[in-house]
Amino acid sequence: VVTPPGTTPPVVPAGTGLTVSAAVQPAAQLAPLSAARIPMTKVTFTAGNDGDVVVNSLVAERGGPSVDADISGIVLLDETGAQLGLAKTLNSAHQVTLSEPFTVKAGQSRTMTLALNRPAADADSSSAGAVFSLSLVAVNTSATVTGSLPIVGTGQTGNVGLTIGSVTNARGPLDPNGSVTKEVGKTGYTFSSIKITAGSAEKIVLNSIRWNQSGSAASADFANLTTYVDGVAYPVVVSSDGKYYTSSFGGMVIDKGLSKEISIKGDIVGGSGRTIAFDLYRNTDLNVVGQTYGYGITPPTSGTGFASTNPWYDASVVTVSNGTLTVSKATTVAAQNIAINLADQPLGGFEVEVLGEPISVTSMIFNTSTTTADVVTNVSLVGPNGSVMAGPVDLVAGTPATLTFTDTVTFPIGKGVYSLRGKLSSTWGNSTVFSASTTPSTQWTGATGQVTGNSITTSPTTLVSANQMTAKTAVITISVSASPSAQTIVAGANGYLFANYQLDATASGEDIRFTSLPLEYNAGGNTVTNVKNCRLYDNNVDISGASNKVDPSAIASSTTFTIDGGLTVAKNTTKTLALKCDIGAGATGVYAWGYDSSASPSATGLTSGQSATITENDSMGQLMTLSAGGTFTVALDDSSTPSYALGAGGTAGNTFAVLKLHASNEAISLSKIGLQLTNTASSSPQDLTNIYVYDGATKLGEGQFTGTATTMTLTLTTPVTIPKNGDLTLTIKGDLGAVSEDGPMITSGRLIAIDYDGTTVANTQGTGSASGTTINTSSTADSASSGIRVMKSFPTIAKVTLPTYTLDNGTKSLLRFKVTADAKGPISIAKVTVRLSTTTATVTGLNVYAFTDSGYSTPVSGLGTAGEFRQTAFTGVVWSTSASNLEFYPQTSASATTTVQVPAGGSRYFEVQGTVSGAAAGASISTQLQGDPAYPAASSTTYMLPVDEIDGLYANRKYWATYDHVRDFFIWSPNSTTTPTVGTNDWTNGYGIVGLPGTNMSAEVISK
Repeated sequence: VVTPPGTTPPVVPAGTGLTVSAAVQPAAQLAPLSAARIPMTKVTFTAGNDGDVVVNSLVAERGGPSVDADISGIVLLDETGAQLGLAKTLNSAHQVTLSEPFTVKAGQSRTMTLALNRPAADADSSSAGAVFSLSLVAVNTSATVTGSLPIVGTGQTGNVGLTIGSVTNARGPLDPNGSVTKEVGKTGYTFSSIKITAGSAEKIVLNSIRWNQSGSAASADFANLTTYVDGVAYPVVVSSDGKYYTSSFGGMVIDKGLSKEISIKGDIVGGSGRTIAFDLYRNTDLNVVGQTYGYGITPPTSGTGFASTNPWYDASVVTVSNGTLTVSKATTVAAQNIAINLADQPLGGFEVEVLGEPISVTSMIFNTSTTTADVVTNVSLVGPNGSVMAGPVDLVAGTPATLTFTDTVTFPIGKGVYSLRGKLSSTWGNSTVFSASTTPSTQWTGATGQVTGNSITTSPTTLVSANQMTAKTAVITISVSASPSAQTIVAGANGYLFANYQLDATASGEDIRFTSLPLEYNAGGNTVTNVKNCRLYDNNVDISGASNKVDPSAIASSTTFTIDGGLTVAKNTTKTLALKCDIGAGATGVYAWGYDSSASPSATGLTSGQSATITENDSMGQLMTLSAGGTFTVALDDSSTPSYALGAGGTAGNTFAVLKLHASNEAISLSKIGLQLTNTASSSPQDLTNIYVYDGATKLGEGQFTGTATTMTLTLTTPVTIPKNGDLTLTIKGDLGAVSEDGPMITSGRLIAIDYDGTTVANTQGTGSASGTTINTSSTADSASSGIRVMKSFPTIAKVTLPTYTLDNGTKSLLRFKVTADAKGPISIAKVTVRLSTTTATVTGLNVYAFTDSGYSTPVSGLGTAGEFRQTAFTGVVWSTSASNLEFYPQTSASATTTVQVPAGGSRYFEVQGTVSGAAAGASISTQLQGDPAYPAASSTTYMLPVDEIDGLYANRKYWATYDHVRDFFIWSPNSTTTPTVGTNDWTNGYGIVGLPGTNMSAEVISK
């Protein structure tokens, strides 16, 4: 029923009769310790048809063979199981009065339950086997009660052995955890929060929570009060006295060991000067039952924020304050130049922040930096949306002179920027500073909260100053930018940038307007008409218009450019105008666009219409030299071109060189490029199938060396442009022919290089984008790339981590590495060389061992039984110096020379071992694998050698120190057509192997 405003609500007549009868009683069950809300007696209350009946209180009495001490409290539950009112303790007559009133609607019935709570412990051991019963002995109501009393419920048997579910509780993370002050109007504030965790005995069911608002605030001081469980909202029901707020959760199950956070939040809409505290008065105000046994669970009195006294959870206190108003400098109203004798100039800005409630202010006073009246007039206070909030007013003389607004201004909740805008009189001097300030606590008066109606003290109590404004007349400076720099231009270019003009109004008090600009044109005695169709651009927009282009007919200090629609340069800014012209085809000479300091253009203040003061900086401008066309060069890009490398025959897309092309004066569209086969002594055109040119990942064209020709012109099928005065890098790739008995290469070792051919410059050609002419490269020198050494297959080498780097006596692993063959085929190893140096320690029994697995557990077959190279290990100190090299040749178990085979795409693992003695503190051993710094010399027909020729005919020496062998440290074969013997011309050294530098592999050091 909705009662219209201004009318008295109708009186609802009270019912005159109430019938009380026994309902179906709860089933008999155990009553274990710590159980809460154990149902004992159910009673049905039925109201007569003549009106609602209010039951003010009920009196219940304990019976049965039991004692009062074994019951911690008696409670009343409604039809939903929710507790009404507080738990009450038994008096000396074994009775309690449950004083929470409830209403029975006319002609309807309500079934209520008397229930008991059990304590956590049985101090006198009297409750085991005791039988508890509760009876309703009295009903307090104004209606006539019909029915037979007492009504006795079910006797429940006490139990001390059953362990029911449990919870632990603590202050929730969202809880304020401390007294705070919040203003009226605060929304969505979390007043209180707890966290509960299910124990390990059984899952628990969260039914409801009952908050006790113990502060002085009334229920009308809140809005949108809601209980949240892990962020999910549940409504609250307020008690008749406005102090208890109950939320039901519909039987929310919490698994063993898991937690839920329960909080209450809402809006503060009133109650200035009052307090708010949402406590939990008793531990039974949290309605939790066990899912397995179904007993109510009494939460403990322990846990952060909880106590054994009432309130059980004493919440943080919120003191409600009035709304607040705080004034600060508005940084968005920046310090700037302002015009003299012009209205609506920015004089300063203030940010006003209002919290809690809208606040009206009846008077505001602003101090100024002057003491004279009438020098600032028509000043208004302008709000965030640009509307006038107060004023206009004029300055009042004083020390300082002040602006006083007496209009009542209501400031809404939130932040807003409020600006002072007015007019400086003509008496203000140029560059004079104006500033405004205010002390809100004393100069903003009559502040009143629009919700509370209370007086508000504005803040702060200190002076707040706005950004200063500087009075400026209309001034502007004209200069020629240093960009673009003097340069060479290709004749025939259109829309070429000759000059940038800077119009600087950063020192102006108002915006400046131009309708034309007189610019200086210099041709240096050349044909002046070579430059034509000149236009001015503002941020790439043509401001000359269709009819205002300039075609110079003579050199002049003031060639006038008319600006279509005029040009405005905003105060406090600099605008740059670009001058672009077309250049006649075939034109030559030197030209410049500058500015003459005596040009004296017309410039006016946009608002005032007064002539602006112009500072003119004289400049000839940058000299632009015209040329007939661009040029470009070609050279090897040393930073990107691969160094010498090994490559497998029959592979595609090998990178041979990276060329850098540089264009001058204009962009050039490249159409073809000349290439040559460089190392013809060790390669032929048949060694390659296809040649490609790439720009990054884009293929531009492909070709072949035909017949016996070692040069080619590769025409690009995809256009590519060399940028003006910039670089273009092109990658030269090729497909290698196979190494096999069928050719085209029947032996490994050919060195193939593809380079730029500078002999015939017409083979490398493009078209100028500006001139439109055909341009040959100017580079006549060939490039010289390192090339690719083609093998049937090749190895890569990588160091392997040692099992330990701690030195001690005994057999030790000194170096580990692996050799991997390319997928194109197997390779053979005939020799490895190791360099060893020691400090203090001695190493004997040195040998190299080969394994098939990375665990170094399966020796390579065909060597010694343990995979060792030498069947007689190095013994004693057999190297002459720390720079000595120890050479290891694979041997069979019968000491015959052999090789180690590495399968295609597979790896073999090698370990240098030695027996260590003298491993004292500070001792160390350094071991490294030696590499080869150059390719071994071979004939132009074989390219490869037998092992003994590479090894310098010293195949069986144990060590050497002074003989200068630098190309025989690592000897291997690509197995070009078959598995070679050591006498086959199919061996080479370690030069170019990835992982084995010519400067040797980095050493492994083990130390004590």
